Amino acid sequence: MNPNVLNFEGNSPKEEAKAKLAANPDIMFEELQTIAIRREDADFWLKFASEWGGALYLLDEKNFKQFEREEIDPQAFEFARRTYRLGLITLSALYDKLKAWLDSNPQEDYRLNMNVLECYFLPSYLDDYGRAYAPGKKQGQAYVEAIRQAFGEDGALEQKAEALQALVHEYIEHLHVYAKQ
Repeated sequence: MNPNVLNFEGNSPKEEAKAKLAANPDIMFEELQTIAIRREDADFWLKFASEWGGALYLLDEKNFKQFEREEIDPQAFEFARRTYRLGLITLSALYDKLKAWLDSNPQEDYRLNMNVLECYFLPSYLDDYGRAYAPGKKQGQAYVEAIRQAFGEDGALEQKAEALQALVHEYIEHLHVYAKQ
């Protein structure tokens, strides 16, 4: 894991994010932390990734229709589109990793090595999923808390959260530039 990914010192978080992404856009896929997914929770995680991925797909469709009806401006449309699609890609990859692990008949918990995008998307998606799907609320909240604890292990939770948000927003906003590097 790379502890320097969210080490922002000096300039504003937005400027630091730009500099880090300009130097290496693949930083978005660097591992930031690890959490354990208990084997007995695997079905919850598969259901969550599948159903919330479907919700993101529907939100992307709704976003497109709003854009067609000129209810949102092109910049807001593009940012939302990229966010929904990156979130969907993140959940699809998570589903695939968990399914392969579960199919191997594991005896131990799954160690989820969370990259920048997973650290950004998963806590809020789990929280939203718990509000939309009451039976999953308790499990979702427990994992949100586990992610927060792992994220703030060194006591710099607020600074790391601010850096994470700046990094992901910069990446989403200028994805077309970073994809060409």
